[in-house]
Amino acid sequence: GDAFLARLAHLQEETAWSFHAIDAPSGRRTWWTYPAGERSFTASSYEGAEQSIAAVEAELESGGYVGLLGFSQGAMLAAIVAARASLRESCPLLRFAVICAAAVPKPYEPLLERLRAAPEAAAALPTLHCLSEVDSINPPELGEAVAACFTHPASATLWHGGGHDVPPPRLAAEVLAWMDKAVVADAR
Repeated sequence: GDAFLARLAHLQEETAWSFHAIDAPSGRRTWWTYPAGERSFTASSYEGAEQSIAAVEAELESGGYVGLLGFSQGAMLAAIVAARASLRESCPLLRFAVICAAAVPKPYEPLLERLRAAPEAAAALPTLHCLSEVDSINPPELGEAVAACFTHPASATLWHGGGHDVPPPRLAAEVLAWMDKAVVADAR
């Protein structure tokens, strides 16, 4: 949790938003594991994902949070939680998600496809997808595939050249302004 908050320091310095990091239930720095030689976007199954989804949804529902921000594997988890919230399967108070450096979480591809096929539900939650054209960990085209599943009018994609990372400090104001607008634009 503390390492992720340090990565967000430039966002926290410029806003009244309060950020809180949720630790993975495994106690490790990963939300799930998958077979050796696989990646989150190629593995057909994950170990620990359902526990992580449940833990994040429980924290969101009990903690009074309005938004969710995830990076890398955490961004894939954020996309899953945001998709479930958009489909009204969880987190009724969640009002937006910021998804940074994600790829399609392969075992949850059917969930994202279901979201894409349900335009009214897909429009339920605004999302900001922060992607880098030079991300060498999660292919940016897979981040675009995730973004295409969320169709709220306030949803957007923010490109940066920082590689596999959250948006750099020069884009902090843009991310924070989007978060402010997303809360206002949320129609739920």
